[in-house]
Amino acid sequence: MPTLRLIAWNCHHGSVAARFEELASCAPAVVFLQECSPVVDTHLSLSCVTRRVNVRKAIALGSLGTGYAVRRLRARPNRGQAVVAAAVRGLASFTAIGIWSRGPRYADDVMRTLKAYDRVLRSGPAVVMGDLNSGTNLAREVTSPSKGHGRIVDALADLGLVSAYHAFHQVDHGNERHATYRHQRNSSKPWHIDFCFVPRDWNVVDVEVLDGTVWAARSDHLPLKVDVRCA
Repeated sequence: MPTLRLIAWNCHHGSVAARFEELASCAPAVVFLQECSPVVDTHLSLSCVTRRVNVRKAIALGSLGTGYAVRRLRARPNRGQAVVAAAVRGLASFTAIGIWSRGPRYADDVMRTLKAYDRVLRSGPAVVMGDLNSGTNLAREVTSPSKGHGRIVDALADLGLVSAYHAFHQVDHGNERHATYRHQRNSSKPWHIDFCFVPRDWNVVDVEVLDGTVWAARSDHLPLKVDVRCA
């Protein structure tokens, strides 16, 4: 089975087309963007589904490669505030659910989505990815996640999903070594709150948080790149 590359990125702003172009050199199969422009790129020929969250922001789940197609799934009632779900078809076929967790109770927002899509997530291979606004403040000495984040991890584990980052780096939640978010773009305020959960029987080949001055200038979040081989 060829390697499947997934990227989750809260890009802070910018059009879907522009942000996809910035990620193109990474050659991802599937990308989930958060906080992109809600204006539809009419010239965008890629397979992509979007959802407007408010007048300024949207989320988008799409494929940058010709080997995959993305088809929107029916939105379930009582889901979280910013969610898009799609059937991904290609060399590997699976359900993808992108979440941009919204306040004021971030963990509850994620849990509503997992409950709303429970039957879908149990029906076959699935990926859950995005900015959960829940995780670890890396500026503190933390050895366990918050109760809210623990609920999310446990619920996903019950669905047969594991965090690709934690599986690859062999660390527990609360002991991450790489920040995915810098509050107010301040490197002294690092957090790990962006995730990609994949089936536990998939082989996680590589996970990288794309860091550096170029990415730091584009958003307060860094892209999370995940390579897997599907079972």
